[in-house]
Amino acid sequence: MAMAPPAELLQGQAGPEVWRKEAKATVRAAQQLRGRCWREAVGQWRPPRPPGQPPETPYERGLRLQGWRFKLDVTAAGETQEKPPEGPGVTLWKSKMKPPPWVSQLPLPYFRDLCASQSNGLAARYADAVRLVVSRLRQALTELNEQVKRLNLARQRLDAALAKVRTALLTNRQSTLVRGHRPLAEQAPDQADALLRWEHKLLQRLKVELEEDMAMSEAHHKALSGCRQTLGALCQERGQVLELLGQPLRMVLLEAGRDSWLSLSRPSSPFVVRNPTPEPNPVGPYTPECAAAIEEARRLTLRSKEVLATLRAATAQATAARHEAQAAIDGSLQRKMDETLALKERLYMTLGGMRSTLNRCQRFHGEMGITQGMTMGPESSKYLEAREKLTRPLVRVYQRHVGTQLPEAEILTQGSVQLERSMQKAAANVQQMQATQRHLHASIRDKQTGYDVDANLQRLRRRRMHPRSSLGEASQLLCS
Repeated sequence: MAMAPPAELLQGQAGPEVWRKEAKATVRAAQQLRGRCWREAVGQWRPPRPPGQPPETPYERGLRLQGWRFKLDVTAAGETQEKPPEGPGVTLWKSKMKPPPWVSQLPLPYFRDLCASQSNGLAARYADAVRLVVSRLRQALTELNEQVKRLNLARQRLDAALAKVRTALLTNRQSTLVRGHRPLAEQAPDQADALLRWEHKLLQRLKVELEEDMAMSEAHHKALSGCRQTLGALCQERGQVLELLGQPLRMVLLEAGRDSWLSLSRPSSPFVVRNPTPEPNPVGPYTPECAAAIEEARRLTLRSKEVLATLRAATAQATAARHEAQAAIDGSLQRKMDETLALKERLYMTLGGMRSTLNRCQRFHGEMGITQGMTMGPESSKYLEAREKLTRPLVRVYQRHVGTQLPEAEILTQGSVQLERSMQKAAANVQQMQATQRHLHASIRDKQTGYDVDANLQRLRRRRMHPRSSLGEASQLLCS
């Protein structure tokens, strides 16, 4: 008969204590591992936190978790029910919580595609913003080019007006020199000389003013050129990221609601959704250099309008003043020429009467010369007639006696003296009339010379006033 096991062996735990402890340790380690892995797995998904924020305290964590729990809501029937919080998130109905959308701390399988998509979107948005900035810069550059063209045309007109003023100054100096070649009798100061001096002062003042305007426009032209270079360099530098985009820059600006680049900071219209001007950012699409360049372009554009108005007014004023001075001097020369012609006609009439009187005096003087020759006797013994000699035979025989002197010699002497005085007086009158005639001829010649000088000067000034005349031709004429 078999023997039964002892009762103490059939009671209690059969396994050894060491074996049980090892099993419990294994289970405990497995549970700890499970909990740690669960916590680590859950820790890979957490709400996004701003970078650089310090770790939260347990109290802050409790408040954050309290905000995730369901809220009690009373219905219209008076019943109470739990309702998840409003807003996005993942509703955990079993745990009665609704945390916000969590973000994985590990890259997911589509992480590379997501990064590429986000990078492409960022690059595309940056390229669009840069294209808008480049369109503004290009439009500013285009407007500055137009301003430079207008300024160049205004400067050309101003330079032509300045050349005309310099030509008028040269003509004024030539006019003074030409009028100095008139005869001394015609060089009396007249109205034309006074007008020439007035014209010289006027042209000197116009020359100084136009040269100042030219210097001012040159400085503005340099500023425009510098701004154009800056805008061109910025367009080239900003446009380096636009190779993969179409560049209808004008349409881009219009689509953005910008009809002009001058007032980029103006408030948007309530009826049009406009693209606001971004804040300057050294690493953004709209850099401080772009903002400074656009502001400088806006300032220069407004300044260009003032400069163009000043140049147009100066050109018109100089042209009008020059024409007025030319008309005044031309009229004065014409009046002086008319007066010269009138005086010349009077001199001609006086000369005609003097010529007839002189002819009669010369004829009378010649007859008196013949009479004097007959009274004084022949000049040579070869003359056949010798009746007037006191040595003729009749007189010689008569004078053989004492006191038989004839009065013929005394009478002839008195007659010769009287005739001599008459001859001298007639000769003086003839000489005086001849001198007067020569003076009249000289006066007529001087009047004609003065008239010719004034006429040539008038023709010269009218030719210089022609629009096709230039300062070079006037200088060559002066040098020649």
